[in-house]
Amino acid sequence: MKKSIHRIGLAVWFSGLTLIFGAQEIKAASVTYIVGTCTSGTQFKTIQSALDASPAPNTVEVCPGQYAAQVTITKPVTLEGVTAKNGALAQIILPDNYGANATVDADGDVEPAVAQVYVHNVSGGDVNLTNLDVDGEGFGQNGFFIGVLYEDSSGTINHVITAQQTGTGVAGWGMWIQGGSSKPSVTVENSSLQDAAGGIFAVGETATPDLTVTIKNNFFSLDSATTNNLVVYDGTDPTVSGNVISGGLYGIIIDAPTGSITGNTVIGSQIGIELDVDGAAVESNNVDGAVSAGINVEANSLKTSVIENNTISSVDMASVYDIIDSSGTGIELNCNKISSSQVHSNTVIASYYGYGDAPAGFAGSNTYAGVVSTVGACTSSSATSKAVAAARQKFLGQLPGNKR
Repeated sequence: MKKSIHRIGLAVWFSGLTLIFGAQEIKAASVTYIVGTCTSGTQFKTIQSALDASPAPNTVEVCPGQYAAQVTITKPVTLEGVTAKNGALAQIILPDNYGANATVDADGDVEPAVAQVYVHNVSGGDVNLTNLDVDGEGFGQNGFFIGVLYEDSSGTINHVITAQQTGTGVAGWGMWIQGGSSKPSVTVENSSLQDAAGGIFAVGETATPDLTVTIKNNFFSLDSATTNNLVVYDGTDPTVSGNVISGGLYGIIIDAPTGSITGNTVIGSQIGIELDVDGAAVESNNVDGAVSAGINVEANSLKTSVIENNTISSVDMASVYDIIDSSGTGIELNCNKISSSQVHSNTVIASYYGYGDAPAGFAGSNTYAGVVSTVGACTSSSATSKAVAAARQKFLGQLPGNKR
């Protein structure tokens, strides 16, 4: 009997040790470092030294202030700015000795890039960025300049500001999200992209999507008439929703074989939303004050995509460009093979054309108010002029010799 009692006691003792040491291991695995002196803990002077320290951190908290650095992240981590009572953020700015530290796949050509925050081929977990201000003021080189670059890495970008990734001869982007063999998933939410040559560019590396990207509830403010706010390119499976976009050449460009573009508001862009290929659904968006077209359909035909329940108002390009004509178009079909079964139930208000350059037989069930011509028919001359105009507009937002 005593022997049984001892065995039970020994088992309980070992169980207790397991719980104790297990708890210690769990506690030891959670490592937080502090950059700055705003809070207690293991403190570092620079963001990079905290990221590179051993044991590797789970979280790096960055105190308010300016940090002149190009930050490279190669392990799963949460990089989080500590918000001061006055709302000040941790701001990452360019160091004096900045240089190319990354590459991007630009239409099949590998191009060097200067990245302020570079998340590089991270496996085994996510990289999360939050409460950070990434400012590119002072950039003075030609080429690719990126505020936040994710390369073949998963994670969430939340409450991050990017600004001033721009300059003469600069292909500047607030954020560049690139897929890869690990088929990463990246979410960008509640963030602000300002004063850059481009807002967000998301691209996969293969024709079959190898990047899942969710872009939601962000604010884009790119006032230059040559900028592209949001581009989801081939190789991506995008969900784009709830974003507010102001200004620029294009509000949203969709060149992805699948995905959804829903519930976004685009104000004052030259073209609100452009659908380049068949695949994504464009639904329940609001486009106001576009200069040329609310929605521009460049896809040759639509079999999968639907364009429905969108509201487009006040489209007029007369005072800005004179490359097409002096009237605005709610939804420009560009003489492509588009069926009204794929494009319908949209509302167009205060535009010369409801639909422009529609193929023969196009009708659809739509709502119009203050529209001079509900459906403008395609002619051979209009097909040529529209194609030339679209090509000119897109080139204005790109570096010479680069489609992007």
